[in-house]
Amino acid sequence: MGAASRVVGSVRSASWDDARPTISAVVTTFGRSSLLTGLVAALEAQDLDPLQVELVLVDNGSTDDTWAVLSDLVARSPLPATALRLADNHGPAPGRNAGVAASRSPLVAITDDDCLPTPGWLRHVRLAFAGDVDVVQGAVHADPAGLDDLGPWDHTIWVTAPTPFFETCNVSYRRRAFERAGGFDEADPLLHPPSGRAFGEDACLAWEVQRTGGKAAFTSNALVHHRCLPGTYARWLADQRQLGRFPGLARRSPLVARWLTHGVFLSPASARFDLAVVGVAASVGLRARWPLLATLPWARRRWGNARHLARSRRDAPAVLARLAWSDVVALGSMAAGSVRYRRVVL
Repeated sequence: MGAASRVVGSVRSASWDDARPTISAVVTTFGRSSLLTGLVAALEAQDLDPLQVELVLVDNGSTDDTWAVLSDLVARSPLPATALRLADNHGPAPGRNAGVAASRSPLVAITDDDCLPTPGWLRHVRLAFAGDVDVVQGAVHADPAGLDDLGPWDHTIWVTAPTPFFETCNVSYRRRAFERAGGFDEADPLLHPPSGRAFGEDACLAWEVQRTGGKAAFTSNALVHHRCLPGTYARWLADQRQLGRFPGLARRSPLVARWLTHGVFLSPASARFDLAVVGVAASVGLRARWPLLATLPWARRRWGNARHLARSRRDAPAVLARLAWSDVVALGSMAAGSVRYRRVVL
């Protein structure tokens, strides 16, 4: 956790020194100044005693007006709050580590800058730590305000049940367990590829906490809404290419390995596509049509996905074609990753 040495600026609210925080909300942000007003308002609306909560917001090396917006919001906040500015961006892990290092409470609740915590978020997180729990995963739903306008390639996140990924849009740690595990990894090339898109550091930290004796819990009551963000098909394909790192993640985290379908497939959906590919290959090799029956489970489900994602029924075939190509890209990426990391995930 060496990011604190790169802090080049800080701002505190008037009540920072008066606080007796029992829980800290930590967020790192990069180049998303337009989202900060809503985020801070949601954090300020938490239904706990204001002096038992503190906000730690980190500008992770932004080059736009993020620092100006963030520092102004924090300076005017009625809650105990601080903003830190890092000199440069090396992925979200250093920003989160810097935020945790600056916090003062025994419990640290983490969310992302594209999220809107509900008013009871921190209260329910705190309740979930009763007993000897060390990491709490909370529920994430798409922001109801944007759900009806969600396009086929737009982005949001749902977490409705425990996963092995402990996504940073809603995960909390007991400080001593976070520090024992060493915080978020800042250097591993699996987690921080040359593309600059961090991958899996949240899953690896949660596993390390549990590997070293910590216990995990899930609470659906600690709800965070994830904004519905505009996306493109190119970004969708980039996400499929990122799946090539899953074999490495499965080697790193037994939780992820156990989560895989039959220990090999990324999901039931990927298993259906793999079966379809085998069916097509068998049809060509045997010069027969009956193996194509193996494509039906994938085709039926993907057609349903296309109809759901398309803005109109007329657009569904084009969406289906793009989904099919994205499945090809995903399979190719995971096959290459399986070779690279010597762990089969398809």
